[in-house]
Amino acid sequence: MPMGDRVLALNVLGEVEVTRDGVPVALPPSRKTRALLAYLAITGRRLRRDHLCTIFWDIPNDPRGALRRSLSKLRPLLDEPGHTRIVADRDTVALDLSRSIIDVVAVRKRIGLSITDAPTEALQEAAAAFRGEFFQGLDLPDCGDFQAWCAGERQAARTLQTDILRALVARLTDDPIAAIPHAQTLVGLAPMDEIARATLIQLLAAAGRKAEAEQHYVTGIRILERPGARSSGELVETWRKVAETDSEPRLAKQQL
Repeated sequence: MPMGDRVLALNVLGEVEVTRDGVPVALPPSRKTRALLAYLAITGRRLRRDHLCTIFWDIPNDPRGALRRSLSKLRPLLDEPGHTRIVADRDTVALDLSRSIIDVVAVRKRIGLSITDAPTEALQEAAAAFRGEFFQGLDLPDCGDFQAWCAGERQAARTLQTDILRALVARLTDDPIAAIPHAQTLVGLAPMDEIARATLIQLLAAAGRKAEAEQHYVTGIRILERPGARSSGELVETWRKVAETDSEPRLAKQQL
């Protein structure tokens, strides 16, 4: 490893941020420059300058110059003495990702090929990595190709997060206090998912938070009354069972 080389972390599950040895690095104010950095990192391969110009600067006036200016703003943020992370020549641009961590890549590596087989601790660490949606705040309405690519990546990240949360809630059913935050996040991601909301209601009731459970039931019913919504009856049946029980927390009962 080169002298002075430090671990660089790029986080894209939320607003894009860069840290060097845990210390935040101030990013350029230009959204296109930040998007360029994240795009190079996530694609993880050498890209032609013409392609990058088409993605970000499909304009008649010197798109290559705009690309050069963005790269010049990124170099002092990423390069280290003896370690050039932005590798560019006349025709192509790439990022040297050695000694670098990208949160979405780390999440996939942490849980392995199967969420079902991943340890609970690994799933909890993976869930904590999601600070918001993929590339949050980095929409570029005038860059159609980038937006299409970003939409696909966002959907993939959302599906991954949802699958992780479902697995955690299922594993932590007997520990409502631990399961509730994951169930709440899941309902926030999928407010029309009747089963996810019913599960949250069960967990809240088991933890003695029946008023919150009732509020989620009322909200869920309102959502299911919207045009086009379909109900399996799961929400109503779950609330009926909860309403018939007393409000004493399951945890308190277990301690008797």
